[in-house]
Amino acid sequence: MVTDLRIPEGIVVRTAKGGPDSLKAILADLKQYSFTGYVKVTLQKDIMGSIGYLVVEQGLPIMAVYEFEKSKPRELRRIYTGEKSLRFILEDSQDKVSNIELHSRVPSEEFERRFPDARIAEAPTKVAKIEAEEPAEEEEEPKIDAEKEIIELWRRKGFKVDTLEASSKAGPAILAKELAAFEQDAQKLKQFEVVLNNFPVMGHESEIEEIRKKLDDRTRIAEIESDIEFLQEKIRRKIQKRKADEESIKHEMAEKQREEKTADVYDLILKYQSAPESEPEKKCPRCGGPVEADGSCPTCSAEKAPAPQYMKTLPENMRFDNFIIGPGSKFPAAAAAAVAEAPSKTYNPLLIFGGSGLGKTHLLSAIGHYAKEKQRSKVAYVPADKFVEAVTHAQDEQLRLKIREDLKKNDLLLIDDMQFLTASDAAQLDMAIVVENLIDSKKQVVFASDRLPGQIPGLSERLKSRIMMGLTTDLQPPDADTRVKILRVKAQEKNLKLSNEIIQYIAERVTLNVRELESTITKIVAFSSIMKLDIDLNLISDILKPLAPVQETRKEIMKEVKALPGHCYLIEEERPLYSNVLLSRKLDERYAGLVITRMNPKRIRDEFKKPPEILWLTDKESSQEKTVPPSLEMLIHTMQEFISNHDKGMIVLDGVQYLVSSTNFEAVLRFLRSLIDEISESDCIFAISLSPETLKQQEVSILEREMEVLNLT
Repeated sequence: MVTDLRIPEGIVVRTAKGGPDSLKAILADLKQYSFTGYVKVTLQKDIMGSIGYLVVEQGLPIMAVYEFEKSKPRELRRIYTGEKSLRFILEDSQDKVSNIELHSRVPSEEFERRFPDARIAEAPTKVAKIEAEEPAEEEEEPKIDAEKEIIELWRRKGFKVDTLEASSKAGPAILAKELAAFEQDAQKLKQFEVVLNNFPVMGHESEIEEIRKKLDDRTRIAEIESDIEFLQEKIRRKIQKRKADEESIKHEMAEKQREEKTADVYDLILKYQSAPESEPEKKCPRCGGPVEADGSCPTCSAEKAPAPQYMKTLPENMRFDNFIIGPGSKFPAAAAAAVAEAPSKTYNPLLIFGGSGLGKTHLLSAIGHYAKEKQRSKVAYVPADKFVEAVTHAQDEQLRLKIREDLKKNDLLLIDDMQFLTASDAAQLDMAIVVENLIDSKKQVVFASDRLPGQIPGLSERLKSRIMMGLTTDLQPPDADTRVKILRVKAQEKNLKLSNEIIQYIAERVTLNVRELESTITKIVAFSSIMKLDIDLNLISDILKPLAPVQETRKEIMKEVKALPGHCYLIEEERPLYSNVLLSRKLDERYAGLVITRMNPKRIRDEFKKPPEILWLTDKESSQEKTVPPSLEMLIHTMQEFISNHDKGMIVLDGVQYLVSSTNFEAVLRFLRSLIDEISESDCIFAISLSPETLKQQEVSILEREMEVLNLT
């Protein structure tokens, strides 16, 4: 089929089949009604096809355009305008296979602009004369216009033909050579289009579209090739990260199960140590036989395996009154309290996001206890891994339906470790149905996850969009003061007396999360009880030895990273962790250090033995910390002053997304380019700590081209 000439469609007001008098009758009607628009005649056969446009103004034909193509005995394509095209259109309309359409409300100026030679001289007379004549044989096309037609054909295919037009003025030999090169380049551009069509999009729609816009220009082939290679590498890295994240989630599920078993062992030890010497053996009320530690009977359970339990009771010791609030947990705790006070009235759903062991489960449990006791709400606490297990083992649709219906009966649904839902598509579907039903029924839903929805591979769009409609709060690791408070409270709960020196010692070494702090206290109780040892620094040191490799992981990773003076690095990480390790290493090498950060400087200061200069990037004043406003002029002045005052130094900037929101990306890019030039002429190092999810994909790509990339997400 011939290519469409991209003529405006207008409104189709009439259609007809071709025949000896079809077009003649239509033209007569158009003259009677003073019609303005065009007649479109299409003819399609096995080896040839054509489209003709006859423009009509006030009932009279004034312009004609005709495109013809055939594939045998050789490929041929022609575009005609003016009187010859009118004759061809009339001939095609007499074929009964042809189709005739009448389009109205199409301005003739569009035809005039695109086909200036399409006018018909003395249109009424010519039309009448041609109608009376017998169809003539097709004349041999003059060779003098062949090159122009080819150039026009490439133009109408959407390509820029500047080089062809320039070559046509230089003579036939140069034009022929240029046409051959043009044909080859056009094939390359078509291949690029095929590659783009087969790309896994993965959030790169805007970048793919930017490349598509260049596909009409053969002079940009090298640039397009480079862009495609860069995008392919970026997508490859994203796929690798997705696979790594999937493996990480599986590992976390297994790790969680191991931790639960370990916790059970410690609980049994403590229970044994505190239990009376003789305790009556528990019997099964049904068969009278001995029972397991959890109260289940192995004999009765073997008769019929019960359905997997996916709901758990709320941890009794996790309430608002014993949740220690620090700078990194103030907002999540406030949001949790607001939801508990007024379920479904404030933030629905609520997502509590944070690393492992930072207190997500504690806040979930606290919300549940408060809602049950103060609001008399019916609460369901569902660990996602248990829910996946229940759905997976459901033997038929009726059992899955019962699970869904049971959950819908609750006023408050608490879903822990949401990321584990991706282990089962069926579990995701069932959970999405339940969540939508509860939210639409004005019931509260709260999620907890160690990843943001956009960072969970395989999470369904249905669940993701529902979660993103609510509020997301971010739990940060506790700072030194908060860790000390947590240790004191947990020691008091265990009736454990620890000196200030020991508490400080633990707080300095156990820095990752709250769970590690709690685990340390439990181990101290178990070790001192079993071994009959006094609690002193020697015992604490022995207990903490296995944690040392965990705390040093980031330092081990960063040992392989070489940061050179005069270079600028983009460190892609969720939070400024690795960048601070790199800066700490440079401080040990007697570099001066400057950190400009959106995070609370107290938390940053805890990362260093000898803290660098820290400026809090905020538009608010602080009586305790040095601040710098999000003014690009002020920032460049501050950094230039730092560079000029130190022979060698390192600057870490965390908060590019804040600068972009305060100004715009183009201004920030100019600022960074100016700074990169300054750094390249000095012995200083510049690093940006950036979470790629906080900027648009295209903006991240531009930054990746400007700087050396260290991807540690």
